[in-house]
Amino acid sequence: MSRPTRNPGSWPRLMRAPTAAAYVDEVSVEAFLRRAGTVYPAGRQISGRGRVWIREDLDTAVDGLRGAAGRLADDL
Repeated sequence: MSRPTRNPGSWPRLMRAPTAAAYVDEVSVEAFLRRAGTVYPAGRQISGRGRVWIREDLDTAVDGLRGAAGRLADDL
């Protein structure tokens, strides 16, 4: 069974997988983790916290997707 994403109501700068998945509007944590390291950053391992994602890194990845989509539309 897939884990749901979690929207905290405000977005912290450091996010664990459920929060990061909600931030980028993935359907599940597992879907987000499958794309981590390719579509999204791989996250950073922090001692005592585990793997976390930095909000600005996620923003940069999403901005890159917008650019890729725009380039694809230009090719059509």
